[in-house]
Amino acid sequence: MESTSVIKNSPEPAKNLTRTRQKTIILIVFVTLLTMLLASHLQEYSSSSHEREKILLAHSVTPPLRPFPIIKNACTNTLYPSLCFTTLSSIPATNNPITFHHILEVSINQTVASVTYTRLDIMGLCSRQHLNSQEQNALNDCIEMLDQTLYELGQAIDDLHAFPASIGYLHRSYGNLKTLLSAAMTNENTCIDGFSDLEDADSENQTGLKEGLQNMLTPISRMISNCLAMIKYMEASKQEETIKNPRLLITKMPREEFPEWMTSSDRKLMETVPNIRPDVIVASNGSGDYRLIGEAVRMAPHNSMNRYVIKIMAGLYNENVEISREKVNIMLVGDGMSSTVIMGSKSFVDGFSTFTSATLTVVGDKFLARDLTIINTAGPQKHQAVALRVNSNSAFYRCNFSSYQDTLYAHSLRQFYRECTIQGMIDFIFGNAAAVFQNCHILVRQPIPGQKNMITAQGREDPNQNTGISLQHCSIMAAPDFTMDERRNFSTFLGRPWRNYSRTMVMKSYLGDLIHPQGWCKWNNYSTLDTVEYMEYMNFGPGSNTERRVTWGGYRKNCSEDIAKQFTVGEFLHAADD
Repeated sequence: MESTSVIKNSPEPAKNLTRTRQKTIILIVFVTLLTMLLASHLQEYSSSSHEREKILLAHSVTPPLRPFPIIKNACTNTLYPSLCFTTLSSIPATNNPITFHHILEVSINQTVASVTYTRLDIMGLCSRQHLNSQEQNALNDCIEMLDQTLYELGQAIDDLHAFPASIGYLHRSYGNLKTLLSAAMTNENTCIDGFSDLEDADSENQTGLKEGLQNMLTPISRMISNCLAMIKYMEASKQEETIKNPRLLITKMPREEFPEWMTSSDRKLMETVPNIRPDVIVASNGSGDYRLIGEAVRMAPHNSMNRYVIKIMAGLYNENVEISREKVNIMLVGDGMSSTVIMGSKSFVDGFSTFTSATLTVVGDKFLARDLTIINTAGPQKHQAVALRVNSNSAFYRCNFSSYQDTLYAHSLRQFYRECTIQGMIDFIFGNAAAVFQNCHILVRQPIPGQKNMITAQGREDPNQNTGISLQHCSIMAAPDFTMDERRNFSTFLGRPWRNYSRTMVMKSYLGDLIHPQGWCKWNNYSTLDTVEYMEYMNFGPGSNTERRVTWGGYRKNCSEDIAKQFTVGEFLHAADD
């Protein structure tokens, strides 16, 4: 009621209403015009990405940030540049300097994330009910390999932190990174190898897991490949800087005879007849601390900072022994090649993968062994039957490794064999470690009819991996039971390339009369012959004549001394730059 009386008695409402309508009309017209202008502007803005960039530039108060040139340069020099740029896309554009260490660490961390997700996917595959036992075993191998990859990538990150960019370029820091990344890439190939073996044995009953796993693992291998390529690029870009500033180089070289990771105490243990006080004693007759080697290894401390010596008394030990990842700095000392014997019989035919068939498996880092024999007794009809598999930095002195196919699996990292005996027939020294065999006896055994002997099968997959097999001052001969008459029925080759960048050097070694005049054999399923690196230098003996050797683009006969030197212990196993 009060409002009604006010309206009736007020003389102003008509004038106020008119003014309000005028203001509203003006506001509507203004908004309409503004909307039309904005719509026109937005249509032009969205017409093309080029026009958007021009508009952004025109209205920016400060110039836009640009990606750091080192990212562009590093990625351009990789085998998979598009993947490289995607991997590094999480680095924000900035005008501040970005270090090579930073982009490498981001790349490795992104790879770790990819490995973690892929591991979960493969764990899901393990729950499939229609898998046969061998497929299940092969998937378990894949999971173990991914775990090892995570460990090695973690070691690479630790290595980056130990050598920060602020202290400059160190001659050996990148070499160790390359060793760890090379091993990490090898793991993914090992996973696929398990399913390749199953296809070769029984292609009709496979469930197609190999192709799916390749799709999962290929991006990981390519990310690691890019990391290796970026390191190579950085080494090249630092070459001139180190010449101008020699203080950036580490000039002290380790001793030629042993790998750099071995301490002076380790070298004494391997170099002289040891008068060692062991931590524990294993004796099959019950006179020691343990009857079985495996028991002594299981009770050894985890991640020991000191050398832990297990003495193995003379005897036959019928067991499969594993030096697991946490068992660091373990040393096995036997009573001599002919006295201390570790024997197993696992094989591919009996349902074990090549990867899990080994009599002795070494994963724990900085492993040493001397004066013992390791045998796989499965026999030639059981196909792949490994005596020794090594996935760590390891050294062996006066040890005997005996089997037929795939005797010694030098899987990854840096390995040294001195005055050892290796016996086998097909691919019996194989893998993708950086492995040097010095003063070793390599004995070729008689294969089954229709087969050829291949002494080596090196598995380098990427041109930037610092891996390979080097035979130095060795003797390559027929085993005593492989007679001259029998040798006429079989061809024996120094090796065949397992991967596209397979690398093997034979230098200053005695080559017996069983070596085929061509020297090397192709392996079409796995490699191209123009990208491999197969070399011979100053060999002697009836099998050393290179006149009729293969004519591959990647083969070099009688190579130079400078090239041969790169494959000696002092250069090849010290994590130095290539």
